[in-house]
Amino acid sequence: MKCTRSKRPYASRKTVEFDQLEFVKASRTITNSFMEKWKKNKNKIIGYYCGYVPEEILHAMGFLPYRMRATGCKDTALADAILSHFNCSFVRCSLNLALEGKFDFLDGLTIINSCDHVRRLFDIWKRKVNTDKDFPLFFISVPHLVTDHGRGWYHSEIDCFIKSLEKRFKIKLEEEKLVNSIKVYNENRQILRKINELRAVKEPKITGSDFYKLMVSNSSIPKEICNQELNQIHGSLREKSNLASHRARLMLVGSFVDNPDFISIFEDVGAQIVSDSLCLGLRNIWDDTKITKKPLQGLVDRYYEKIACPRMMNRHSERLEFIVNQVKSTNADGVVVQRLEFCDLHGVDNMLLQHDLEDLGIPVLNIDREYLMGDIGRFKTRVEAFIEQLLVG
Repeated sequence: MKCTRSKRPYASRKTVEFDQLEFVKASRTITNSFMEKWKKNKNKIIGYYCGYVPEEILHAMGFLPYRMRATGCKDTALADAILSHFNCSFVRCSLNLALEGKFDFLDGLTIINSCDHVRRLFDIWKRKVNTDKDFPLFFISVPHLVTDHGRGWYHSEIDCFIKSLEKRFKIKLEEEKLVNSIKVYNENRQILRKINELRAVKEPKITGSDFYKLMVSNSSIPKEICNQELNQIHGSLREKSNLASHRARLMLVGSFVDNPDFISIFEDVGAQIVSDSLCLGLRNIWDDTKITKKPLQGLVDRYYEKIACPRMMNRHSERLEFIVNQVKSTNADGVVVQRLEFCDLHGVDNMLLQHDLEDLGIPVLNIDREYLMGDIGRFKTRVEAFIEQLLVG
């Protein structure tokens, strides 16, 4: 597969006006003005660490679901007293922020066994972070295989999660409100998919990093506000002129990313990220929830059957199929598979993906990284070399 983009110098991608939008600014900080207004109105925020936590349940019960991230972390000195350097740097960074009190706005936290690193945070949070108050912690055990038995297991865990929320906060999950929340979230995913199309067209109207800013902001703002803001942004992007030329179209795959600056690394050397398979990216918005006579069942099915990360051990072929289809539909020249150091799940899966994709004639760049971006120069050198290979391949 040969890259056909122009070899001439590419123009600056600075989008100052876009970055000044209040909605976009929310991607740069742990808290934001929308959350502050939410708390000022005496509403509660429940954090969660993984995409297998059904946000619609929290939304229907009147909470703001908040996807945990490590935005703004500078070092891991506090977390390193508890976790070793052989633990995922995202986990250590988010724990460090918690120990600094940066997540004190939370009214509860939900953790699942997404990986061993995140799983251990449940115990640490209880013993080291919120030791001086009655802080509600919830745990959802999700199976590592997609099977009929696993679906029943996951459903029973979600039932327990709902009962725990109802008991702790003395409220009931009403079916009518759950149906409304499903509709709100379906609308949210549909708008984001429309915006995603604008980075994947032949002449993109939004960069991959700017698209990801929207995804990050979307994870920490009430969805009704998100839908209003995103609709306006989509309308303005459609009227926007096309981006300057780029040298290569790439798809980004692998470990958790919550920092749009990581994606900017690729753009700084002339690439356009036209698609992704990330848990805070397309995997999070690709499928809608079917509204059935039993809305909770439809919700459980959607989350259990969605495009899975490597924690679902029998879904590698589905992950591969999604990536291949995205490469074809977006005319991507190559795929970048990346993983956070010590992420065993993506380490194994990325190796398999690289072999499978290369066997199909799709060029692959496989890189390891830390959450704190201290080696940007090395990344740029490797990406530039990869792009040169695409240009002459």
